[in-house]
Amino acid sequence: MKKFLSLFLLAIPMLAFVSCHDDNDLPDVDFNFTFENATRVDGKLYAVQGQPFKVASIEVKNKDGNKPAMITAANYYWDYYYIGSSIQPPFAFEVQLSEETPLGEHLLEVQAPLFAEDKEAATAVVSFKVQVVASADDIPQAGESSFTVKPSTSSSATD
Repeated sequence: MKKFLSLFLLAIPMLAFVSCHDDNDLPDVDFNFTFENATRVDGKLYAVQGQPFKVASIEVKNKDGNKPAMITAANYYWDYYYIGSSIQPPFAFEVQLSEETPLGEHLLEVQAPLFAEDKEAATAVVSFKVQVVASADDIPQAGESSFTVKPSTSSSATD
């Protein structure tokens, strides 16, 4: 028994040199977003207080050749609070901004289950800073309502 214990104690330092390899093969995609009543300027979305804005569509573009990729739902969060989901393409969702919505910076987060051919299932997350302004005159010029972003992805598996 002492011999076994000695061998075990000798093996412990060798474990320090063993690295864990991350075998996750996550999808490499871009999301094409289209908004209504919101404009992106310098990486920030602008929306007017008291006027709802809409995520009109989310399209998934696989960067791995012509292989398909898709999301099956889009879950929406406003300032870290769940506000709803869309489970059918184009995954549209209206964000309600009331007259009581505070002016200033907020956070819109979209989380989606992501699937791509020959890749591990993943969760994709896109976050947008949203500047709520008092009137449309407060929105900077030269904005865009459709654009492409790269979501952060993580494994959907629970280890």
